[in-house]
Amino acid sequence: MSDCTAAFILELLQAANEVPKLTMAERARLLQRATAVIHDYRDEINYSKIPANDSGIPEEVVNFLIEGAGFVDEFSDSEFSETILQATAVIRAARILLEEKRKIELGE
Repeated sequence: MSDCTAAFILELLQAANEVPKLTMAERARLLQRATAVIHDYRDEINYSKIPANDSGIPEEVVNFLIEGAGFVDEFSDSEFSETILQATAVIRAARILLEEKRKIELGE
């Protein structure tokens, strides 16, 4: 997942810098894909919605991305860029959390 995630992070960063070139369908799809990646990480981290046991990925972020995919045409270019950058930050954080979890499980 790590190599694919790194490539997707790069794709998101590129998209955030080239928003005017993206169609509304491409924008929606990026948000959908970001949401799917975040969900996958949350599952691997064992997100439980219980603060002491959660993955550290706020539910509101995921819900916003899911909803945002349905109304990307209402985002200005700068708002969409900021949303993509926020999704990228969440994915990076989730990736780090999962890497740390794996280190702990391996006793490193």
